Amino acid sequence: MRILVDAETFLFRCIAGAEHETEWAPDKWTYEVDLSQAKDAFDQEMARVQDIIPGTPLILTFGDINNFRYAVYPQYKANRRKQRRPAGFTALKDWARKTWVSQSYPGVEGDDVIGIMARGHDIIVSRDKDLKTIAGTHLIGDELHPIGPPQADMAFFTQVLTGDTADGYPGCPKVGPVKAAQILEGCNKPSQFWLAVVMAYKSNGSNAETALQMARCARILRRGEYDIEKERPVLWEPPTL
Repeated sequence: MRILVDAETFLFRCIAGAEHETEWAPDKWTYEVDLSQAKDAFDQEMARVQDIIPGTPLILTFGDINNFRYAVYPQYKANRRKQRRPAGFTALKDWARKTWVSQSYPGVEGDDVIGIMARGHDIIVSRDKDLKTIAGTHLIGDELHPIGPPQADMAFFTQVLTGDTADGYPGCPKVGPVKAAQILEGCNKPSQFWLAVVMAYKSNGSNAETALQMARCARILRRGEYDIEKERPVLWEPPTL
């Protein structure tokens, strides 16, 4: 058993909490970060996790600067490219990598690393809802919650339909969470989910090719979906209908 932590979501919160605005003179402002405060906050977060599951090794996962989804859908996360990260975020990440046991793979995000690594007894820790598409035991707040394969598939195909505004891919036109639940109602295996998704895309003026593009954006890689030797993801393919 291991604790797999999507580290960047925690690091971002810690560094943002340690950033302060200072007015040095009228109309003269700067940002200042207390990196020691951010480090302490992160250590406290990880200590809280370890207290809930004592004696279990903890591994931080990190994403690569390159991301295969940019090739799948060039607008992926384009909405974030001009957003300013808190000062000191890169320094905090570098510190965390050196201080804690960590893992990353070329061309993928930190949550993909968890999906690739996760085995039956591992504990998944993340603030990102995307990881609910990975079956396993999830630490949510201070409680452990099992997510089975059917729940994980439901979360994945829901994401294919709704898209993700935070990640900048739109999903199926005119479909939000309520409509997605209606579309997927009664589905219980991947081929049924996919058929319902494709029909929804087509009925809303889109096509199966766009549905596949959105699915590859939404897909958090799972075990067997990354070629370790070639250092590249195995792109998701639709189940046979």
